Amino acid sequence: MSRLQGFFKRSAGAAAALAALSMATGPAQAVTVFENDVSTAIDRGIEWLANNGAFSNPSGAGDAHGLPMLALLEKRASGDPSDPPQGYEGASATDKGRLRNAAAYILDVVNETSFYAYRDGNFMFALSAYARTGGPDKGVLAAGDADYQTIKQAMDALVDRTVANQRRAVNGYPDPVNQGYWCYVDSSCEDSSTTQFAAAGLAAAKAFYTSGKSGDGGAWADAARVAAIDAALALVRTAYELNALTGSDNGSCGVMTVTERGHGYNAKVYNPSLQQTASGIYIQLFGGANVNTPRVQNYLEWLRNRYRWQDLDSMANFWPDLSYWYYLWSSFKGMELLRNAGIPPSPGNIGPDDLGVLPPAAVPACPQRQNRKLPGSYARVPSFGAGAAGIYGDFPAGQYFDYAHQIIGHQCWDGSLPVSGSDGFFQCNAAPGGWNPYSLQSYALLVLQRATGGACVDSDGDGVCDDVDNCPRTPNPDQRDSDGDGIGDACDIARCDVDKDGDIDKNDLSAISRARGKTVPPLDPAYDADGNGTITPNDVKVCIPQCTRPNCAAQ
Repeated sequence: MSRLQGFFKRSAGAAAALAALSMATGPAQAVTVFENDVSTAIDRGIEWLANNGAFSNPSGAGDAHGLPMLALLEKRASGDPSDPPQGYEGASATDKGRLRNAAAYILDVVNETSFYAYRDGNFMFALSAYARTGGPDKGVLAAGDADYQTIKQAMDALVDRTVANQRRAVNGYPDPVNQGYWCYVDSSCEDSSTTQFAAAGLAAAKAFYTSGKSGDGGAWADAARVAAIDAALALVRTAYELNALTGSDNGSCGVMTVTERGHGYNAKVYNPSLQQTASGIYIQLFGGANVNTPRVQNYLEWLRNRYRWQDLDSMANFWPDLSYWYYLWSSFKGMELLRNAGIPPSPGNIGPDDLGVLPPAAVPACPQRQNRKLPGSYARVPSFGAGAAGIYGDFPAGQYFDYAHQIIGHQCWDGSLPVSGSDGFFQCNAAPGGWNPYSLQSYALLVLQRATGGACVDSDGDGVCDDVDNCPRTPNPDQRDSDGDGIGDACDIARCDVDKDGDIDKNDLSAISRARGKTVPPLDPAYDADGNGTITPNDVKVCIPQCTRPNCAAQ
């Protein structure tokens, strides 16, 4: 579930309430210095993309074009993680113009191209997020121009050719161990870097088809394509289960336990790598797994035993620098999807918040494994202002701080406005390299924005995406809510009314936001709207559509 999840509720009323809250309250003030610095870094990063033609000249970004578009959709009003992302409906006039131009490029180019996994994947999750947040269709972007497709036509074409090029029995691969993957432009290889984009794109397309919305081209609902997507995602999940391996390119962090498993760029050729094992987790989630699925646990164990935030060291197959930025997003995305699902790890199992808690010398020992950063031990990143060690001390330790702090420390800034030249680019201060400057920039922004690509994930197996599920820990396919409290009948706790005054309003949302990082227990379960045991910005997002009065106004 992405930070865009507030826009993705099935109920139009819920979406309207979220938008109204954003407009009524105005930009929220950052709660901590670190959040404020992250917000500044996001703004700078978006402007670097704009100044370098990512939106005005989309062909310049080429096959990576969907990534800057998604980063712009995920932009938020402030550094407060409880703020909703802007999507299209909440964007400024300038950003709306940028987004329309970006979308028009996709609607024009799809029918001029054939399948290419990297491009088609990121086009699908950008176009899905744009459409579901109110982005205008062909009728506004290119009325009467036959070269352009509608959003539905473009999505259909992308989905159909992606499904058709998956390695399946009908494509000449009868053995299940050889099925499920995508190659670059066809099904001829078992490359996991291309597969992760194709799978993520299909998961976002599923969210598009099941959103309950429609555009100029008519209804978006498409049961047949959803079924085809489900079959493709189930097949690739099986591939990552059957082809999971032990080992590492780093001999000192080789086979560390008998139960850990990972995935490399090609499972039959390469050892497991940090970035491909990370993407293997969310691929399994797209196929119906959850945190307690045995193979997901095996992948989590491999990552926990080799956790890194500084770089990929020697555990990235042959691309330790170029793949760093994608690793940050793929590993954060996988863990964030687990956190947002609301399904806690069973006793003895590993959860996403267990990363970074094993010291390097712990058994099993891995000298390349890094601990969590301690926020209070760092001075402020200089490009954001003065501040001695301790200035970030009120922000919780964990994967987000590890990654975000590392990212903002690599941002270029000469100290002056307006943002120009290399200002805002995440390629300074000993930053690793990247495959493409637009994708590098976007991966960094998507981590800072806590984005997950707008995918439809059904962690509890009830046929309902996590982002529209009002009872995430218990299967509840009809999302029954007979008492009108926004909570499914199958749920066993009251949520969001943390002050117990009989309503849900701004006071409750503020209390939940202030409690982030704390756990249930000792906090009352009402704080934990998504049921994952830890208070996060997602709990605020779950509660916003449940507000008792318009704009979440207090009585």
